[in-house]
Amino acid sequence: MKISKILAGMSAAAIVASMAMIPASAASTKLNVSDDLAKIGRQTQDDLFAVFFNGDESEGAVNKDAISDLGAVYGASFTIKVDNNDWNTIGGGGSINFNSKSGGWNAKDWAGGSWVEDDKPKDTLCYTTEEEGTYVLEYLGDAPVFATTDGDADNYAAVGINNWAADLKGIDVVGMKVLGADGNVLFEAGSNKDKKEVQKKPVAEESSSGADSTPSGTDSKKDDSKKDDKSSAAATSTAATSSKSGTTTTATSSAAASDNVAATGATAGLALAGVALAGAAIVISKRK
Repeated sequence: MKISKILAGMSAAAIVASMAMIPASAASTKLNVSDDLAKIGRQTQDDLFAVFFNGDESEGAVNKDAISDLGAVYGASFTIKVDNNDWNTIGGGGSINFNSKSGGWNAKDWAGGSWVEDDKPKDTLCYTTEEEGTYVLEYLGDAPVFATTDGDADNYAAVGINNWAADLKGIDVVGMKVLGADGNVLFEAGSNKDKKEVQKKPVAEESSSGADSTPSGTDSKKDDSKKDDKSSAAATSTAATSSKSGTTTTATSSAAASDNVAATGATAGLALAGVALAGAAIVISKRK
């Protein structure tokens, strides 16, 4: 009887410990927003940053009249800085978001570093730049992302970036652009970098000596990248909630990120259960 109680108790402890590890791993890496961008945007949660071009000014910064016609917005880009070794061994992903009264939560998935998969292209492309560890995430569609009614006083319209990666040291958001139909810049803020090429494959792991780490890939003109985007399946929009106009909505993590987190938690749980059972076996052996 005593042996059964010992086994039951230790097995239960292992299960509780394994379940507790999953939420701890689920938190995504914080988006560190540069001071100049923080002044014109809102960061209501660590992994989501948005710049509003219409909405309620009592709830935060709104860049009214920064874009004369919201119906002319076809896309956006964000310049980010990351630890390049983490980027190429761990990888990262998230979405560029167009949040509005008319369209709700409209998320365009991005992937970078080791998360890039040629057979599963994203609507948002990840470009490298001349600066090591600096990338440009860009979405440019073939239709406006906001309705013209989003320019009305009672509506809101925001462009944002979301991050799903949990294990990166950090993602620094340093620049952004809002783009028109031909990729022309309608609004720009922060320190943007020039795109060099589309990142197709993660580069080799970096050494501490700072060896060249330019991601391999093929040069891609805007029209070609748009053609590639059209052929890809539409990215699944992430869930979001919005209590009223002008409130920043929040997105859940992508399926890929959730799978990684669940797998990590499950593996840890099994390991803990094994340790617990091994401990019980030792107790039984000693009692013999």
